[in-house]
Amino acid sequence: MARAPQIASAQAAAPLATRAFLLLCCAMFLGYANHWMLTPVIPLYVDALGGSAFVAGLALLAFSIPSFVVRPFVGRIADRWNAPGVLAIGLVLLALGSLALIWPLLVLVFVGNIVRGLGWAGLNTGGYTTLASAAPAQRRGEAAGYYTSATSGAAIVFPALGLWLLAMPGTFSTVLLGATFFTLLGLPFALPLTRAAADARASRPVDAAPTAGLLDRGVLIATGLNLCCTLAMPSVMAFLPLYARSLGIAHIGLFYVIAGATNIVVRPLLGRWSDAMGRGPAIALGLGALLVGLALIFMANDLVLILAGGVFVALAMAMTGSTTTALAMDLANPRSRGHAMATFSISFQLGAGVGGIIAGAAADLLGLRGMYAASIAITLCGFGLLANGWKLLPRPAAAADRV
Repeated sequence: MARAPQIASAQAAAPLATRAFLLLCCAMFLGYANHWMLTPVIPLYVDALGGSAFVAGLALLAFSIPSFVVRPFVGRIADRWNAPGVLAIGLVLLALGSLALIWPLLVLVFVGNIVRGLGWAGLNTGGYTTLASAAPAQRRGEAAGYYTSATSGAAIVFPALGLWLLAMPGTFSTVLLGATFFTLLGLPFALPLTRAAADARASRPVDAAPTAGLLDRGVLIATGLNLCCTLAMPSVMAFLPLYARSLGIAHIGLFYVIAGATNIVVRPLLGRWSDAMGRGPAIALGLGALLVGLALIFMANDLVLILAGGVFVALAMAMTGSTTTALAMDLANPRSRGHAMATFSISFQLGAGVGGIIAGAAADLLGLRGMYAASIAITLCGFGLLANGWKLLPRPAAAADRV
């Protein structure tokens, strides 16, 4: 894998808050609104239709599997056609899948979630590919910080909004129509990007994207490093309430407020630091923060240590998420950015799914406290991968497109 060449330092001052970048962040925020508004509501909807908790889990799996499976193919479409167009189609599919859920039939819950999963693949693949093209080469870490702050912000606002609408006089249809509305509201932001990409492609000859395997090997180091972080997250984000209850600790909801706010606020700043210090040191700091956070939670016997651990975990999520995204952009071949960023984005879906299975199995075998020991071991694997691939990582002045 070739190291990215240096670029002129003047490019470091390239503007970030361009029209294209702002449109992209708005479109992604509204696309993620659909996902986070419906994620806590779908299990309740399945229950209201007479399904069990297991059926609710299968319904969520019906969303995840197509999103994971089709991403490499969607990435190739983004390369050969139009990355913002793939994003826009993703928004349309998310809206159509949400509308399908309005009819109160369990089978349509599965059909709608399959369609939403396909839309989720398009939204994320198109979004990351557009980000890779729109972000100035020397400010990719900062750009990734703002981009992921936009998507993470939806995770704070819209789950509560969905549950609030459900608690008001009305039906599940109110929530489903609301999710559809926010998704379609993203189209006016995505379509100008689609037209601009089409005009740019028509105005200059574009080499055909190189043929490759199912995954882009050039970004596997970035994908693996991000995976080592996302695999550890379910033990914190999903299983922490069970852990706190086993210790007799109340008010654990404060953890999510503190971690969420910290995560969103510091992402752009930490992303900017990764541009200055280099991807390797930034990822090492992120993994170190995750290690400290998990250790504090592992040792906790009161709320104070858990909240302190939450701050470090949030810093780790912000640093590693922004920096590995920027690293994937650094390493991606400009002619196959869609394929590369689709490969990278799989690490989020895979981490959430497999990480949840690992956390649950570790909790059964080792106990809830032992589960965090397993997450610490996963984080240490991340350090090993980072050390092994250190020479492949661009230096601060080398975070540029390969030409």
